[in-house]
Amino acid sequence: MARRGAWALLVAAMMTVGFFPAVVGIGAAVSASNGAVFHPLLQAEFVGPAMESSGIPGNCGVLSCYTPSEIQQAYNYNQSYAQVGGYANAGKGQTIVIFDAFGDPNVSSDLAIFDSAFGLPAAKLNVICPAGCPTLDLTGDTNLSLDEIGWTQEITLDTQYSHAMAPAATIDLVIAHSDSDQDMVVAEQYALSHHLGNIWSQSFGTPECTFTPGPSSPWFAENNLIYAEAAAQGITVFASAGDVGAQSGCATPSPSYPADNPLNIAVTGTYLNLSFSPTANVSSPLQPAPAKYNYETTWNDFENPTLVQNGLIFGVTGGAPSAYFPAPLYQFVHTITPYTCTGGTPSTCSAARPYHPLGRVSADVAYDAGVDGGVLGYYDASPALAAGFYIFGGTSAGSPQWAAITAIADQIHHGPLGDFAPALYLLGGTGAFHDITVGSNALEPGYGFLATPGWDAASGMGSPNVGRLIPYL
Repeated sequence: MARRGAWALLVAAMMTVGFFPAVVGIGAAVSASNGAVFHPLLQAEFVGPAMESSGIPGNCGVLSCYTPSEIQQAYNYNQSYAQVGGYANAGKGQTIVIFDAFGDPNVSSDLAIFDSAFGLPAAKLNVICPAGCPTLDLTGDTNLSLDEIGWTQEITLDTQYSHAMAPAATIDLVIAHSDSDQDMVVAEQYALSHHLGNIWSQSFGTPECTFTPGPSSPWFAENNLIYAEAAAQGITVFASAGDVGAQSGCATPSPSYPADNPLNIAVTGTYLNLSFSPTANVSSPLQPAPAKYNYETTWNDFENPTLVQNGLIFGVTGGAPSAYFPAPLYQFVHTITPYTCTGGTPSTCSAARPYHPLGRVSADVAYDAGVDGGVLGYYDASPALAAGFYIFGGTSAGSPQWAAITAIADQIHHGPLGDFAPALYLLGGTGAFHDITVGSNALEPGYGFLATPGWDAASGMGSPNVGRLIPYL
């Protein structure tokens, strides 16, 4: 079937030295000295040949893939768009600050092509490099080059889908000179000092097991001070929970920083299933179709029969208790259910007795994250890949889109909401969330937590029903 551009799966990863992007997938090997391990099935950086589609809405070969309007329909954005005078006005007067590393020379042109393909308003994008914009090598010939390519993919997802959900919001893309811990601190301190905007999105992290707070990790204390000041200034901060399960590559369950910081709203991932009318068939998955929310489960590719049967394992959502931050009361009053898999099949998995977490759990809310059920974005940065539309997934998808939700909420409420995480925990049973009750974030084999009714460590409070959620905030 004819295509516009090339099709493939973008799967770059949240890795463990410094901060790394959380676009789906799993990248570099991890040093044994830091105590982190990865499941062997989560090693491939790029998976699959060019995709072919049946022309059925939401269908990209064996996988499901969604357009911006289909995600908007699934999560009921349209009810909120009506409150601000229509889609083109969503987020007007608000600024979303996105933090990434290294940069992407084609970010503006890619975003313009994305907007044209899906009929979106032009974006208001500012690219800011507090320490100077680095010169990139995107050939993929070195480890550094592969790292830089991964960040260009992250930037593509962050900018295109924050804009797609709140097109009138300004996007300040703040580029750290590298993805080292200290360079990320410099970028965030710049945004704080210059008060670039009231909403921050961070689709990156580093596992707790790879560092120890203290003299060897001065950036940790500096970052925490930044988040405290951001909260005092009324800034809402989101952080992706990670893509390698509850263990985050560690020997036992361990969250990813900064999603573990209680002043960050931690975004976990789901597998989103939409339904389409049989009469809505179109010639390309780029053409939106009327979509209806069907169901969601915890994003865990080991628990997705279609992916398992086809040998496609992309990732598993993060979410686990912290060893450094105590559980806030709004989490401690709930329980989490451990879930352990001793082998490579679901039959080896079992749940243990629920308990009250002593550490802050990196799971407040959820959002579509699976590559199966991923979103379509336009990418043209690396000569190693053909320019075209790609399927993006990972908990990276959630943070920028939750930032867009907050931009609409700030617009409707005529001011910044700040850290509204505690308020979210009061909204169970109100219809503000799709409660995720199926699945876990345990690798097979591995350790994780079970999704249960209400808040849990795998999906937080659940995914948003935007039109119902915003009035409560």
